[in-house]
Amino acid sequence: MIDELMKNEELSEIIADHAAELIDFLLESGVEFSVVCNIQEVSFDPPLPEKIASTFKQFALFLLSGYALESAELDEDMFFLIFEAGFGSENFGSTVSVPTDAILQISVDGTVIFVNLCAQPHYRPKARQNSGKDSGEATVDKSLKVFMDNPQNKPLLKK
Repeated sequence: MIDELMKNEELSEIIADHAAELIDFLLESGVEFSVVCNIQEVSFDPPLPEKIASTFKQFALFLLSGYALESAELDEDMFFLIFEAGFGSENFGSTVSVPTDAILQISVDGTVIFVNLCAQPHYRPKARQNSGKDSGEATVDKSLKVFMDNPQNKPLLKK
């Protein structure tokens, strides 16, 4: 039953809209927050140098604070969270675009306030399919297992 529910287009759309509305609220409130997403869904402009890009694992946690928070916005359709950030020891600047329906988790002060079990590229609602990169065959089960098996994520799951 849960597998069918997570593949349901209407539920995926509801959850994606909720993520976008929550992000919009946090941005309007000036609250620092972090998002966890599948790195395959994220785009960087300009692209990150291979030396930096190769350090990313399957999931990335982006903390929106300081300049990243100040530059953060949702696109007009609220399909993408867009912000500027510096990467690596050289502080390589890039504009980061994260599809809101590909965000697995949103946290504030280390407390998880949003979890998206429908964040699967191949189940992306039709209205959003052509909005971002099409990638991967990761399933929610594998994604959650990898996320929960990472010892650095354990504190986020305890609260």
